[in-house]
Amino acid sequence: MTAIFKPPIAAGTAVGWHQVFGFGQGDDPFFAQVRAAQLHALNRYVPFNVALMIVNVVALLFSFNGVAEHDFRIAWGLVMAGLALLWTLRFLTIRRRGEIAVAGAALFWAITAEVVAFGACWAAMLAHLMPAADLDKQALLLLLSLTAMGACGFAAAVMPVCAIALVVIIGGGALLAMPAGSALLSPAVVLAFVTFALLIVRGVIVTSFSMMARMRTQIELGDRNEVVRLLLNEFEANGSDWLIEVDHEGRLTHVSPRLADVARRPRSDLLGQPLLGLLGRDRQGEARAAIRTLTTTFEARRGFRDITVPVDVGGETRWWALSGTPKFDSAGMFTGYRGVGRDVTEARRSHERIAQLARFDPLTGLANRALFREALEDALARAVRTGKSCALLFIDLDRFKAVNDTLGHSAGDRLLRETAGRLRDAIGGGATIARLGGDEFAVMLPDCSARRVDHVARAIVATLAQPFPLDGASATIGASVGYALGPSDGGSVDKLLKSADLALYEVKSNGRGAACRFIPAIRDKAEERRALEADLAQALARGELSLAFQPVVEASDEHIVGFEALLRWNHPAHGKVPPDKFIPVAEATGLIIPIGHWVIRNACAWAARWPDHVRVAVNLSPAQIEDPLLIETVQRALADNDLDPARLELEITESLFLNEKPATTAKLAALRGLGVSFALDDFGTGYSSLGYLHKAAFSRIKIDRSFVSRAVQPGSEAGAIIQAIVSLAHSLDMATTAEGTETREEFEFCRALGCEQIQGYLFGRPMPPEEATALVRPATRLRLVAE
Repeated sequence: MTAIFKPPIAAGTAVGWHQVFGFGQGDDPFFAQVRAAQLHALNRYVPFNVALMIVNVVALLFSFNGVAEHDFRIAWGLVMAGLALLWTLRFLTIRRRGEIAVAGAALFWAITAEVVAFGACWAAMLAHLMPAADLDKQALLLLLSLTAMGACGFAAAVMPVCAIALVVIIGGGALLAMPAGSALLSPAVVLAFVTFALLIVRGVIVTSFSMMARMRTQIELGDRNEVVRLLLNEFEANGSDWLIEVDHEGRLTHVSPRLADVARRPRSDLLGQPLLGLLGRDRQGEARAAIRTLTTTFEARRGFRDITVPVDVGGETRWWALSGTPKFDSAGMFTGYRGVGRDVTEARRSHERIAQLARFDPLTGLANRALFREALEDALARAVRTGKSCALLFIDLDRFKAVNDTLGHSAGDRLLRETAGRLRDAIGGGATIARLGGDEFAVMLPDCSARRVDHVARAIVATLAQPFPLDGASATIGASVGYALGPSDGGSVDKLLKSADLALYEVKSNGRGAACRFIPAIRDKAEERRALEADLAQALARGELSLAFQPVVEASDEHIVGFEALLRWNHPAHGKVPPDKFIPVAEATGLIIPIGHWVIRNACAWAARWPDHVRVAVNLSPAQIEDPLLIETVQRALADNDLDPARLELEITESLFLNEKPATTAKLAALRGLGVSFALDDFGTGYSSLGYLHKAAFSRIKIDRSFVSRAVQPGSEAGAIIQAIVSLAHSLDMATTAEGTETREEFEFCRALGCEQIQGYLFGRPMPPEEATALVRPATRLRLVAE
């Protein structure tokens, strides 16, 4: 097919050529609609076309009154009148019944046949009249034929078969009916006829293609729109989002049922309302910034996505996430926004809850460690800039563990919450209070003086010293506070934290229940302690530790009945380190466990060299009772040295029973089962509870030297205390040992009160094991130091 008849690309891709002419359409519903549209277009101009046809037929019959036979004119006129009547009746019927949506192929071809019949009648008329007509009449017939061709081409423009058939039949009939030799039968006239016919045919084909392509596109768009409509309905009915449309002034032009539901207002009330008018009254902070962003974006007519704004819904502030795309008309004018929204209130609350958990302690509501550090960093940086001090206070509850153990964890949690409330009341505003974990709290005071910090620290100690009512019980715990000022006590957060921690450690090591400010001497002391810890960790391996033995004598005849093993440390740089300086370090670091093993083994080894009546006493710290290898160590030391267990006495203090555990009693019972004996050391200086005397079935009570030294002083009650202790011990079938006896007067006094054994400088200072061994050789009698 030549390019002149090719339809536009859109039309060419919509339907095939043969389908344009009505062939190969089959039962496709689309072509049923096309046929109905074609017949509708043809029927639409029936009144005009019929009227025009009647005028032309009458004019033609009148003009050829003397040329054509009467019968022919009558018959031809009746045929034309019949066709006109048929088309008019069909027009009226369709007008009355309404247009049809689909048309069958039979109806389409029947009407096509009627139109072709009209063309055949016209060609018959030309064949009958043209040969007998003069030149003027021939010209008139050609002119009328051209008019009929144009009118038919216009009337059947969307029905290619009808239009082409009429053009070919009428045009061909006119040219074929011309008498040979007629002046009108010239090449120019023939070319004009052919050109006119081709123009009509091309127009009909292009028009038909365009109509079918347009219908195809409309149907496809309709299907797509229906799918989109269904999807949107499904989206709004079952989704959590909703559609939203506003005009160029920001007024709602579309309110979906879902939007009305979440807004808790009727759709009629929302239509026409400004979108910004729905926003909540919360215009502070993040909400204010979000509203400003939405307003600025709307004014700039830019698209936006997930702008979260507060909305007032029934007196409750909800949060909506809005997204929108600007709309423009065909002229490029802004017409508003179309977009979606969703309620993100619950998600926002969950996020806020997560943020709360990440930065605040869930039990007390105080800041947690991370948030507190951030606040401290800001306060310290401001203090450096302004020259004002900020303060850091560490708070440790003194007896919180006892509450947990005796009243349970629920009572402990309540105590912690109550502690947080008391801290808020005692400190006041402007401070950051945090729970760092367990029973540890911290306070940061910005822009404060040393006087105010001291006042706050004392107030904390005072308020936490008051009893806590807990479910019908009362708990008194107390607190220790260590504090430091920045930047004077620490120019960085880590240094300030370390300074406050050292101050807290100083309070706890000096008895607790007080407040202490950091001073450089505390750091020096801590550094000395750290150095001591490091050296002590190597002391055993380097052979720097040794044992010294102090004799214990029988009061009746002053002969040696035993030695107390005392640990000594000879430091290579500092010389002899006092036991009261390094023993606490060993207990705090856990080094007391391996050192204790060494002491037990060596004490038993030396005791094996002494006579059978001489025993050895070894001190056990509370930390050693926790040692799972203690029983095995004692048992092996006795076995390796073939030492009678009765000759080993373990000395313990009352502090062992302050945090008594079932495992402690079981451990003591297992040691007693080995045959060793126990002595209660420093009796009278602690709680001196009679219940302790039964815990380990003590065989001996050691009276503290503080009572012995004061016993001989006039008016002192120490003698009465010693006499009471001796009487108590005797009633429980226990022996007594008076420690720290340095003079003959003290010795005689203690012996007169009934003390069975004496230990002190009067009979010997702690001495190397070789000297102790020499003292207990047979026939050797101890000479009094005083002599």
